[in-house]
Amino acid sequence: MKITFAYWGNYTIAFKNLLQRLGFDVIVPEKTNPKVIEEGAKLAPELFCFPLKVNIGNYLPALRKGADTILMWENIGGSCRMRYYWIIQEKVLREAGFNVKVMNFNSKNLISRFKEIKKINQASLWQMIDAARLFFKEVNFIEKLEEKSHYLRPREKERGQVDKVLNDTLERLNSNSPFAIKNLSSLIKDTREKLSLVKIEKDRPILKVGIIGEIYTIVDSEVNLGLDKKLGAMGVEVNRKLNLTRHLRGGFPPWNEWLLQKRVNSYLKTTVGGHGRQAIDEMLDYIKEGFDGIIQLLPFGCMPEVTVRPILQKISQRENIPFLSVSLDEQTAEVGIQTRLEAFVDLIKSRKKLINSLK
Repeated sequence: MKITFAYWGNYTIAFKNLLQRLGFDVIVPEKTNPKVIEEGAKLAPELFCFPLKVNIGNYLPALRKGADTILMWENIGGSCRMRYYWIIQEKVLREAGFNVKVMNFNSKNLISRFKEIKKINQASLWQMIDAARLFFKEVNFIEKLEEKSHYLRPREKERGQVDKVLNDTLERLNSNSPFAIKNLSSLIKDTREKLSLVKIEKDRPILKVGIIGEIYTIVDSEVNLGLDKKLGAMGVEVNRKLNLTRHLRGGFPPWNEWLLQKRVNSYLKTTVGGHGRQAIDEMLDYIKEGFDGIIQLLPFGCMPEVTVRPILQKISQRENIPFLSVSLDEQTAEVGIQTRLEAFVDLIKSRKKLINSLK
């Protein structure tokens, strides 16, 4: 059994390490790039959203290297078509000549799937618990590292210092597999020291922009064409509340879902799947926290995100806060994204200057 999975930004390293600790033969998926997107789009149904096309493109090089099993998490609620992903992926890949099985995980079959994994690779319960514990430590480290880079990038005196530390750290995390807890603690300490040496201008005027929307387009910088780096170079500190930890936690504890619905009930009275309700909730939080602007990232045609976009636009108009919705697909050009971001940042600066002049 040779396993692969979808490329998921910097989290890919943690997923790879987890599977290797469980004793699986892992073939790492291809990093998202223009060729991956092009190949995936050729096989995927045209009207399916962008992540499906990217995922299929990620799998293809691994399948050519001998991978025969794909692991993926599916969404089983609301109008998000992701609950069909595993069926569609298996079908189109088999029609393309690959003898592959897609093993889907969701909130209902999680225990049975873990039992199936345990039976396949004969991992002990303690091995699985220990592997999961280290996995979440790595995920938390990656998220803290990204948060710190978002803060430092628009403030650094010498452009590129933060990204160099970030890339070096991720390379070390990726090359030491399976990663021991002792080594991870040492890497965390070393990274903190390196980031503390990055020279910044604390008094530099900084804009703050909240990123909301669909998780896949938010967390993978290759999919969103390096949006956080582009904004950082323009003097913008980005913030994203939605990450893998929050996504995996989902409805646990159960009252979280009730609380989320209560907060957005005056705007949306039911779940639409995906991250529709979260986008509204996060936008309201960013407004309360005094952010200068909000960007929604979504795959073109994403049903939950398209459903809530008019709501987000109305909130933007009511609260008088700049809002930009960016749809991504295989036709999206980097120069187009750059132009839209520059125009959006200019708008925020002009608005902030006007507000300051009226005080």
